Amino acid sequence: MTPRPRSVMPLSGPVNATVQVPGSKSLSNRALLLAGLANGTSRLTGILESDDTNALMAALETFGASVTREGDVVSITGVDTLRPDLGTIDMGAGGTPARFMLALASMTEGPVSIDGSPRLRERPMSELIEMLTELGAEIEPLGKPGHLPVRIHSSRMKGGRLDVAPQASSQFVSALMLIAPRLEGGIELNFTEEPTSEAYIRLTISELKAWGIDVTVIEDANGHVRNIQVASGEIKGMDRRIPADASSALYWASLATIILDARIELLGLDPADGQPDHQAIAALERIGLKLDMIDDRVVCMNSGRQHDGWGDLDASMMPDGAMALAVVASCASDATRLTGLKTLRVKECDRVDALATELAKTGAKVVVKGDDLIISPQSDLTETATPSQIETYDDHRMAMAFAILGMRQGGISIEDPSCVAKSYPGFWDDLLKVESTAARRDTP
Repeated sequence: MTPRPRSVMPLSGPVNATVQVPGSKSLSNRALLLAGLANGTSRLTGILESDDTNALMAALETFGASVTREGDVVSITGVDTLRPDLGTIDMGAGGTPARFMLALASMTEGPVSIDGSPRLRERPMSELIEMLTELGAEIEPLGKPGHLPVRIHSSRMKGGRLDVAPQASSQFVSALMLIAPRLEGGIELNFTEEPTSEAYIRLTISELKAWGIDVTVIEDANGHVRNIQVASGEIKGMDRRIPADASSALYWASLATIILDARIELLGLDPADGQPDHQAIAALERIGLKLDMIDDRVVCMNSGRQHDGWGDLDASMMPDGAMALAVVASCASDATRLTGLKTLRVKECDRVDALATELAKTGAKVVVKGDDLIISPQSDLTETATPSQIETYDDHRMAMAFAILGMRQGGISIEDPSCVAKSYPGFWDDLLKVESTAARRDTP
């Protein structure tokens, strides 16, 4: 049954809302994998409940880990020897969980197959497969080489030194780093050029260190990572609190940027935790959003004037945030050129083309130059004359970004709204709560 589209109405006035931001998807995925490899039991508080994290937890159970959940607390007893108890693990649409699981499964006594959704089968895996094979994994393609599905046979992987291709996904690098402590000799990764999505690699480094794992990083003269050494050693179970998700918080910060006199308080954020989309929130501050940081909350306040846009904005260090930033750019008084979007071509959809196509429906003028987006705002910021039905391409970030735009100008209907379950199942409930504060006409 095809899900019904969801119409988003323009707000009746300024909002004055408080949002409890769900746990970080990126940090939840990393902590879950490390807990599955740890000795003893780990207690993870604040773990995001979503399609991605649920798929990863189910896969860990398949390999023998014990997983229990009570509310936002997940307890995991790690496994010493990976023995899959069924033939195929379906990772759904999750790119990061699939790549993490591909690395983890390469240490199995196998055989086990890894598969996913039709879109996940299209996403590249070849460089990760090649690096795992170089370490001793035996990975058999079951379809198009370099893509899922694959079958992993019993292997005796060892650590070693790997050269990382210039455009290798940060998810590939993170996957290797996370399993490195369990490999004899650990792993050394050598980068001949600046890594792709380096901020996410640094997030993995930070999480490994939080678990007591020895990581050595060598940088070049410009501060970019050039060499990473992750030592082998015991991963000990631990108690770990997962901070709120900066990418999810970004949608509400974006709403505060484009709604005059808005005030939105975001709970649970830690701007120092290394999540790349804290940089995206900071980019909103550069165009006029006022941010107050109080303990574990960030208060976003609109100055009461329309923003001018960025002119030029490099989003390479905050790729997941580019969707929301593109929507904000469409509400500016001047044009913005978003650069650094190359990795968006191979996400849940081709996000560069998808943004250009769907923003044009809402009245913005969008030009694609290579992997850049040049966004000229609508000349009329009132409700669109013709209702715009936004195709989400089964991409959670498309749905959430355009829902925020709908609260500004209206006339927007979101197809397949349930796709937000990949990272933020409670998004629509939170949207209604925020919307209700405008209906009451609460103001700062």
